[in-house]
Amino acid sequence: MAGHAALMYSTPDGSKTLTAALDYVDDAALSMAEAFQKAPQRLVKEVFGGGQAGPSR
Repeated sequence: MAGHAALMYSTPDGSKTLTAALDYVDDAALSMAEAFQKAPQRLVKEVFGGGQAGPSR
């Protein structure tokens, strides 16, 4: 299974922006689905959340 996500965010005044594209190919023996779903949230938190997003789980 393959997956793709694209996102674009900006502060209202445009002083900070985030544009990202994420791709993956899932393997039944090593599922990346959960990490893939969390990646956009981690990116947004890192750029706009005011600090480190923390380790991936």
